[in-house]
Amino acid sequence: MERPGHVGGLESSMTTRSIAMLILALALPAYGQDVGEDTPNDPDTQLGAGEAAVLAPVGDAGSLGDDGVDVNRFGTVDLNVRAVDIGEVLRMLGDGAGRNIVFGSEVAGTVTTSLRDVTLDEALTAILKVNGYGHVSEGNFIYVYPLETIAQMEQASRQRVERIIPLYYLQGAEAARIAEPMLSGVGQVISLGDVEEGYDPDTQSGGVDSYAFAAKLVVFDYSENIDRIEGVIRELDVSPKQVLVEGTILSAAVSEDNAFGIDMSFIVNPMDAIDYVNPINLVDDILNPGVFNPNQTHTTAGQSTVGQVGEAAGFKIGLLQDNFHFFLRALDEVTDTTVIARPKVLCLNRQKAEILVGERVGYLTTTQTDTATTQTVEFLDTGTHLVFRPYISPNDMIRMELYPRLSSATVTPVTTPTGQPITIPNENTTEVFTNVRVRDGETIVLGGLFQESTAITRRNVPLLGDIPLAGNAFKGQDDQVGREEVIFLLTPTIVKDDRLAEMGDDSLEIMDSVRVGARSGLLPWSREQVTANFNRDALKAFREGELDLAMYYADSSLRHNAQQPELRQLRESLTGEADRTWERHLGRRIMEREMLRGPAPGDFPDTPEDASSDAASPSPGTMRDRLSTVPFGSSGF
Repeated sequence: MERPGHVGGLESSMTTRSIAMLILALALPAYGQDVGEDTPNDPDTQLGAGEAAVLAPVGDAGSLGDDGVDVNRFGTVDLNVRAVDIGEVLRMLGDGAGRNIVFGSEVAGTVTTSLRDVTLDEALTAILKVNGYGHVSEGNFIYVYPLETIAQMEQASRQRVERIIPLYYLQGAEAARIAEPMLSGVGQVISLGDVEEGYDPDTQSGGVDSYAFAAKLVVFDYSENIDRIEGVIRELDVSPKQVLVEGTILSAAVSEDNAFGIDMSFIVNPMDAIDYVNPINLVDDILNPGVFNPNQTHTTAGQSTVGQVGEAAGFKIGLLQDNFHFFLRALDEVTDTTVIARPKVLCLNRQKAEILVGERVGYLTTTQTDTATTQTVEFLDTGTHLVFRPYISPNDMIRMELYPRLSSATVTPVTTPTGQPITIPNENTTEVFTNVRVRDGETIVLGGLFQESTAITRRNVPLLGDIPLAGNAFKGQDDQVGREEVIFLLTPTIVKDDRLAEMGDDSLEIMDSVRVGARSGLLPWSREQVTANFNRDALKAFREGELDLAMYYADSSLRHNAQQPELRQLRESLTGEADRTWERHLGRRIMEREMLRGPAPGDFPDTPEDASSDAASPSPGTMRDRLSTVPFGSSGF
């Protein structure tokens, strides 16, 4: 069953909507919409004289007021104008937003724009900037000026301020170099706290009133420039990473000495040479009458010393038979030396570290001028020397600059043309300089620092040594072979602060273990061992609350070794009494007593009070009486 009036109402609504759409279609050409070739797009041809140039937004007819500005309840602005004087647009915005916009006669131009849902500040910036103007808000007023005028006003109102920026890791000079490009024309920067290079103090730097605080950067400039400088400095002034380099330096040296030789000597007419004392060097004794006084006209001697029997040997044989002497020498000696060093060096990123296991050889250098000659002592580092510098990459890769060196030195004395004796060092070195890349925690192996020396010495009696087989009795031979090799094993590791603290605790525990192990090897009745046992027992009794027993052990330990400040503190905590030291200086004792007693009557007789009381004052007494009044304390005997 149909409801009465339902169809009629629907038809009435459709009719009303159709009429509204027809009216809107007829009104579109009047608002500049394209309707064909007969409708020009030039605003001058569309607007007649005296016609309003404010248009409603397309598709939202009637949503703007008559002036083309609409401010909704959220405070945003809708604006749609075409070829309107900028002053009129500013008036429309001020009326629509309820703000006071003030501008001068120099503000001129036209505006064509369509803005939707923007703030008043955004609308003013959009329509003013394209015409070379800007606005300044002061209270409830908005002033419009040319951009050049605003820039001049801002420059005139800016004030230079100062700010102190503390530096923790950057040097002051580096931070100042970073800040200088960001300063304005009136800006200035001063750095404080730069540290001089080197470690060795000298008398020239003593007593200097230098800056003794953390490095700082003092910047004088406008606030916005200082803010930018401080932001950049804060990003750069961060804690650098550290690299722990664990090194194993293996130095292996092998030397082998082999020797074999025979020495012999003989003498004719021994009855004429009964005073000889060196049978192996008879000819030399004949040449030295102070040692051997034979009848030189009746003595004949001979010797062969190619065997060098007097030198080091592992086996020697000597035979003296009448006028013939025979000596044999044999040597087979091997020396194997191995040195292992395990240094650990903690180094900052991009900083150089150095390890030297060896000796510093001193030598003299002479500097001569027209008036004086100066000699100084210089040093040459020899031994196992390692210099490195780590570079940390963002992906935990470490680039290492490495300079391992193995060297030895000898000093040679020479004489200058003027007759001055000086020394010149001679260095034998094997060294490598390289750059390697390694991942965090991996090990670098540097080998090849190897040297070998072979010395073969042959001594032979002419002609006799060339006889087959029998000639070996007239030969001597010394062989020396030396080999030396150094291997460096380096493990760089990027260390975090918490890990570094754990390593420090572990090292302290290792040191305690070393001390315990060293003391455990002492004899049981040694003073160190006895006192250590008493100290352990005293501490154990104190922790268990047995104070009398702890006191007994503490006294027993101090009787063996009184130089134990920890035990004395423990004893004072048990007894509640502190030990005192006694001053044995008599003059100081008397002076302190006089200062405590104050002036005695008669010390200043010029005053009337002292003069009147001299007769009534008692005698100060003897020195013994006066000393007896001194309190028995820290200034007594």
